[in-house]
Amino acid sequence: MAVFKDAEEANGYIGRMFENVVAEPDFVNATQGTGLVLRLNYVEPETTILVDFPAQKVSYGDEAASAGNATVDLYMKCDDAHNFWLGKLNFPVAMAKKKIRMEGSTAKALKLLPLTKPLFAAYEQMLSDDGRTDLLAAS
Repeated sequence: MAVFKDAEEANGYIGRMFENVVAEPDFVNATQGTGLVLRLNYVEPETTILVDFPAQKVSYGDEAASAGNATVDLYMKCDDAHNFWLGKLNFPVAMAKKKIRMEGSTAKALKLLPLTKPLFAAYEQMLSDDGRTDLLAAS
């Protein structure tokens, strides 16, 4: 069974994490001038999240899926994204095992991986603050 019950719940947690990321000074500085726009194509449940770093904006659903400005597309299960933000999924290993597929300017996206580690505690804290210990245990 999937960690998130539906797309709305996945967007509410994973999307909220990205809303925090686009405003994080380290990410703003690291993505400045790169034009990096990341589209996350998730399944189980199915949802799409677009993270536009230059505009510091996150969009969801049909708007995200139909956006023509994505420079990188990631494909994965929501459970894998959830586990990544909990610090329990090694991104390069998951790519090698084909749990995650990436298309587009992958070098730009991979440069940001080291910046995500400090955000793992923030994701866990967000779940804890919302009383979602079930999501902390579900991984």
